[in-house]
Amino acid sequence: AHRLWCVWELFVRFAFAPEQVTAELVVVRPLAASPSLTPLADLALTFDANEAHCYDPNEEARLRKVIEALGTRAFNFRIRALLKRVST
Repeated sequence: AHRLWCVWELFVRFAFAPEQVTAELVVVRPLAASPSLTPLADLALTFDANEAHCYDPNEEARLRKVIEALGTRAFNFRIRALLKRVST
């Protein structure tokens, strides 16, 4: 499962600042023993907000309302593009 809050924070950061500037500021570091960003690059192809969750179900419900207002498909598309950009 993926962490919805983390993805949401990336989405908001890119929404309120020029994409080029934000991409330069976002530093992605793998948490696993492998120094590869391959899992992130893979996620950039497959991310689905419906598979991401929050620890707190109340927070998750609030985030989902906003995501659904934008459109889950559009949100997924945008997140995939952002992940692709920061994983290269």
